[in-house]
Amino acid sequence: MNKYWQPIVRPSGEQLKSAQFDMRNSIRYVGRIDWSDDGGPILSWPGSSIAARFKGSSITMYMTVKHRDHSWVNVSIDGGEPYKLYIDAGVSVYTLATDLRDDVHTIEVYKRTEGMFGSIQFMGFTLSEGGTFLEPPARLTRKVEIIGDSISCGSGNEGREEDLTKPENENNELAYGTIATHALDAEHHTIAVSGIGLVVNYDNDRDNTMPVQYKRLNPIIPESRWDFSSWIPDLVVINLGTNDNNFAIDQQEFVTTYCRFVTRIRSNYPQAKIVMTLGPFQQWPLKDYVVEACEQLRAAGDLNIYSLIFDLIDTQRDGLGEEGHPTTNTHVKMADQLTQEIKRIMAW
Repeated sequence: MNKYWQPIVRPSGEQLKSAQFDMRNSIRYVGRIDWSDDGGPILSWPGSSIAARFKGSSITMYMTVKHRDHSWVNVSIDGGEPYKLYIDAGVSVYTLATDLRDDVHTIEVYKRTEGMFGSIQFMGFTLSEGGTFLEPPARLTRKVEIIGDSISCGSGNEGREEDLTKPENENNELAYGTIATHALDAEHHTIAVSGIGLVVNYDNDRDNTMPVQYKRLNPIIPESRWDFSSWIPDLVVINLGTNDNNFAIDQQEFVTTYCRFVTRIRSNYPQAKIVMTLGPFQQWPLKDYVVEACEQLRAAGDLNIYSLIFDLIDTQRDGLGEEGHPTTNTHVKMADQLTQEIKRIMAW
């Protein structure tokens, strides 16, 4: 099977017309998908994905850069090992697979990178002559929302400690939350931004923290708004505090802010279980604050809230990724810990 992209600057009107096959119903979309542009749905948050089933020997994708130009995706055919693909601002047509058996296939395009690196616009697929699209892959019934920072994004998990930030080294598909949800046969939405905090961000910004950005449909567009009624998770995992811990955070301020944030989440998802986590490094003293916030919420009557402190990173054993982030090895260990906790809580 050959995998490559074709450097065609823009598809023609006829190409786009043929690509616009029942855009909404021929594809399974996962994530906060932005449909505000007539040109096609926009994917921004890490872990957003599109998937289709088809019969044919090749498949071509029409996709372009919408904001910024540092987005990478994983492409997987028939559940096989994914390959990564850069979405180039000057390219709109990508031949994803050729020389396939003329049989039924599944393709998934998964956004590896987070919104700060850019968003991408999907404009459709086309197939080889005689190919046909089938019903899209079935949705998973279990749903998990993951809220976090660079760790939840998977920042630098495929890089080396000495590397500077390279978008291609961020692979959300190998982040702990994604690994855990895959193990549990659950669909996930990952709402994560590198450097973000609950009270204060890594760059000492207190105006664009997660309680502010959480409501966005598209993290790049401050005024965009997500419809929380459109997708209701069974479980919410929050991993915030690592960036706050770079500063002397007032305990009461942190606990109060966290309780308010979780109360907001609860108003959106009355039946969901919520797990407040922290880790796998820079835990003290914030881990005590996370546990205290959880205990206050439970004492107030919400018994569907839990806390989980991840095991500390073992750098001698697992090393460090780009700019000191967890490696894929550490993400696997975090995923194992989270998976066991979710099984306990959800009886999945």
